[in-house]
Amino acid sequence: MLKVRAIMNSPMEAILAFRTCCGAAAFDQNLEIQVTNLGALPIEVPSYFDLIDDLGSYRVDTLLPYGVQRIPPGETIAFYCTMDENRWKGARQMVLYACQGKKYTIDISP
Repeated sequence: MLKVRAIMNSPMEAILAFRTCCGAAAFDQNLEIQVTNLGALPIEVPSYFDLIDDLGSYRVDTLLPYGVQRIPPGETIAFYCTMDENRWKGARQMVLYACQGKKYTIDISP
């Protein structure tokens, strides 16, 4: 079981920008997705999600860190990506997937 929390315009955007000011740019990572494993077994989560709006589904596959992330029981990881604010405002739901075949849908509040 996963607990998913999406934070648009996360304070991490400023932190990431500061940490990369003298090195490789992380661009505008303005969406933070915190994923907590509430179960007793590790869960693997790929680095993409679907955003659902009135027109259908939009796949976001630019999450950092890239690839499948293994989350031990009781642990939280964070994904980051650049998200167009207008697309986010128009979305109703976000669907995150686990490699074990489950999907986790959260409602997006305006």
